[in-house]
Amino acid sequence: MKRIALIIICSALLTACHNDPPMVGRPTSGQKELKEHLINANRTIAQSEETSINEYIARRGWNMEKLPEGARLWEYEKGNGNKIDFEDSVHITYSVEAINGKIIYNDIKEDYVAGRRQQMIGLDQAVLQLCVGSRAKVILPSNLGYGIGGDGDRIPQSAILVIDLKVLNN
Repeated sequence: MKRIALIIICSALLTACHNDPPMVGRPTSGQKELKEHLINANRTIAQSEETSINEYIARRGWNMEKLPEGARLWEYEKGNGNKIDFEDSVHITYSVEAINGKIIYNDIKEDYVAGRRQQMIGLDQAVLQLCVGSRAKVILPSNLGYGIGGDGDRIPQSAILVIDLKVLNN
């Protein structure tokens, strides 16, 4: 009797586990739908941020250059020092505000190594466009700043950042 019960339990377990897992590399229709939904959501967020940034720039009359990955740069005071190259070590000072005008950080001083794609990737892109002595405004869409998580302190989630930057001697 115990053997029959054991056989029935094992058969039931084997039957319940018969569903094959999806093949790796071949998404199921549900996975495809989720992926498409996430792509569309990201596209909508990026378009909304682009509109906010363009309106912000227009209100201020800034002549900003759009860098290849999407950061905006306006060098309002040309530096007379060396152009910053990859791996150059420079001193920078900067202030950060949200696009709504709220000051987040003020007068941060930092030793900075250009090109290392540090926390704010867009800031890194901007520094590589400048010379020692330059002053610039930089606008970072959230994906080039602190992303959807913020910095865990003052920078909120998905924040568009406006940075006032000065590159000092290297």
